[in-house]
Amino acid sequence: MTPDPLAPAVRRLFADLAHAGGFAGEAHEPSVAGTVTVHGEAGRPQRGTHVRFGLQLRGGQVMAVRYQAYGCPHTLAVCEWLSQELEAGRLATIGTPADWCQALDVPIVKLGRLLVVEDALRAALQHISSTDAAVDENVVK
Repeated sequence: MTPDPLAPAVRRLFADLAHAGGFAGEAHEPSVAGTVTVHGEAGRPQRGTHVRFGLQLRGGQVMAVRYQAYGCPHTLAVCEWLSQELEAGRLATIGTPADWCQALDVPIVKLGRLLVVEDALRAALQHISSTDAAVDENVVK
């Protein structure tokens, strides 16, 4: 019998990609009043990995996360795990792609793929401070 190439945490996350998809206008999900949605993406499908994160922000806080990803099961599992961590308010403790490999028992040979995930997430996160004022303007009073 061949051993499972996916660690239990990766297998569990990959089996339930609850945050996969988009926000309003992308996947028919309702928008939330008083939030701003920002995006960040990186990679290319032709190179094996492409990731797009969408973050719903309110007052600089991540309220909801969605992602669209083309990649291996490890890539999708890490996107799912990061989405869960961000929605739980653990932005400050998510660490680096090397930390993600360790936390989820992802083989280090997948690090290049996780660097694409990091680039997409950073591209989305860079909008947090610039959207604080925009969120206040969009609040229905």
